[in-house]
Amino acid sequence: MTRFRIFPIILAAGGAGNLGFAKPLARFGEKTALEVAIENCTGLEPPIVVLGYRASLVRKIVPRGVRFVVNKKWRRGQLTSLLAGLSRVPRGGAFLLYPVDQPLLTRKLVSRLAREFLARSPQKKIVMPRYGRRAGHPILCDGDLRDELRAAETAREVVYRDESRIRYVSVRDNSIWRDFDTVASYRRCLRLYLHRNS
Repeated sequence: MTRFRIFPIILAAGGAGNLGFAKPLARFGEKTALEVAIENCTGLEPPIVVLGYRASLVRKIVPRGVRFVVNKKWRRGQLTSLLAGLSRVPRGGAFLLYPVDQPLLTRKLVSRLAREFLARSPQKKIVMPRYGRRAGHPILCDGDLRDELRAAETAREVVYRDESRIRYVSVRDNSIWRDFDTVASYRRCLRLYLHRNS
């Protein structure tokens, strides 16, 4: 990965839904959701973890050497967290948007997206996985999109503004959009995670 530096932004600021605990602290085997996300970004630049809800508690499990930023505006939506993380990305640096509540994502997928990003044509500014006809996360963005994001109301608005600049990467399962924000969805993700890693 010599042509571009890719900075993972791990979005870990959102509320707990009805879980009763902060999502980054959710256990998946011997690891937390945050640890799973950080490990999956191995090989890229050191991740930037964006904290918000229960930030003082979650920051205690951020590994040494991993940068974090606290988004005090996290209640205003995910774009505020993205921008908080982006403030730590060098100008021109590419960035990976990685939601912490998607524990079924893998290091293999992240590496594949990075390779596809490096091999893309110059007009392709976004690389994202797609299962069937539905796209998901994580999303890799060219640093050129920084100013568009700052002027937008949502990240989705920027991502889908011009489909011709998206490079879709076909994947074989729906882990790219399996997340958790309820006890039931957490248990489903946990069951699938444990089965896959048994």
